Amino acid sequence: MALKLPAHLTYKTAVALLPPSSITSPIEAVRSVHDKNFKRWPPHINLIYPFLASPLETSDSNVPRLGQAIQARLEKAISGIRPFQVALNADPPGTFTHSKTSKTVWLGPVPDDKIKQLQADLQAEFAECDSDKRSFMPHLSVGQARTDKVAEQVRNEISKGVAEFNNHQDAAAPRSLNWFVDKVFVIERKGFHGRFTVVGSVDLKPIQQLS
Repeated sequence: MALKLPAHLTYKTAVALLPPSSITSPIEAVRSVHDKNFKRWPPHINLIYPFLASPLETSDSNVPRLGQAIQARLEKAISGIRPFQVALNADPPGTFTHSKTSKTVWLGPVPDDKIKQLQADLQAEFAECDSDKRSFMPHLSVGQARTDKVAEQVRNEISKGVAEFNNHQDAAAPRSLNWFVDKVFVIERKGFHGRFTVVGSVDLKPIQQLS
């Protein structure tokens, strides 16, 4: 059960990294079968969740957009981080064990130092978003399992799927998905059973654009 949040926070918004659609087909093939959150969440790595309630404002043209104050804070927080390359590692996938009958299989970004720094900078700026006290471990969830056997099945499926995606003919193909991280997204859902959609984004600035 989700913890009760202070009024300024909500489980209906998040700051996250979203992998490009060009690499998500093997992820979504496994998530569609094994991830209970498949219909509500896109593939993602959360950076801050839960996030601020009511992040949008209405523009002059009456079109909702990310609030200027939040946009400015996001830009400030990530101003020192340049775009970077990671690989989502499926060799092997990781597993969180929550209890004897609750496990989550996930892909971890390699290397993870830039994402950890990005999250730390965002957390420092949005210090009021402090309901999650756990140490940050960047991960992209691909499915849940009730037993070790099913968790192993999910791990095998995502590992094989990534290898086949990289090279259909080569059994020794790399079991990772390359991802150039150049944006941070704010996502929101309208109800607790709705699907998260992008409501704003901030670009990581290349070195020549840094002042």
